[in-house]
Amino acid sequence: MDEHGAPQPKPRFSAPVMHIGVIVATGVLMLIGAVGVFLFSSRPRITETEIRDTVYSTIQRETASSFFITGAIEVTSTTRVQNTRTLLPGVVGIDLGTTTATVRVPGRVSYGFDVRSLTPGMIRLIGTDTIEVTVPEPVLYSVEPDLEQMEVETERGWLRLSQRTVDDVRGRAIGLVQSTMRSQGEAHLAGSAQPRINTAHALYDMLRPVLLAMGMENPQIRFRIGSLQLQRGLRDD
Repeated sequence: MDEHGAPQPKPRFSAPVMHIGVIVATGVLMLIGAVGVFLFSSRPRITETEIRDTVYSTIQRETASSFFITGAIEVTSTTRVQNTRTLLPGVVGIDLGTTTATVRVPGRVSYGFDVRSLTPGMIRLIGTDTIEVTVPEPVLYSVEPDLEQMEVETERGWLRLSQRTVDDVRGRAIGLVQSTMRSQGEAHLAGSAQPRINTAHALYDMLRPVLLAMGMENPQIRFRIGSLQLQRGLRDD
């Protein structure tokens, strides 16, 4: 109030002063944004060479031997051997019967690829966060029949009295287990895409922590195995 008791008029800010405040605030925000963009653009970038060397050396280092086992299948092999004997064939031709041995053995067939067949040229960077790895085709590594679980069934011919014949056909049937199981494993690798998918997953699990440690926020890895292509990344987990 003034000396006569009348209310004093409130001070007013002029329009130019308000405009200056808005301009200053806008300038500060733009400066902060520019600093953020500069810091982001000037951050260390991972080169394709660094990624290639890291991926290649990790696979070589983390593999206990030169062969990287990426999966296994459980199989049961059945072999059968027969021995037929005829008395005086072409003259009398008396059938002395057939001795048969049937052997069933469960086992495990493992597969993977030789890491020496993977070269740095099979690894490349696509864009900023996608790594493409061309993986060799998986092959058999080991065939492990479980002989403790083996089942043997023999049938002796009606006039085959010698135990030697039974032992012979049983031994021959057991001797065929290893090759039969290997053939089953090779057929599975040739006719199923799952071993190739398992190989890609095994490689991703190996490489993911290393790429994260390099500073890649969401590394995407595209695996090429023959005609098969599979991509994995953090968003898929």
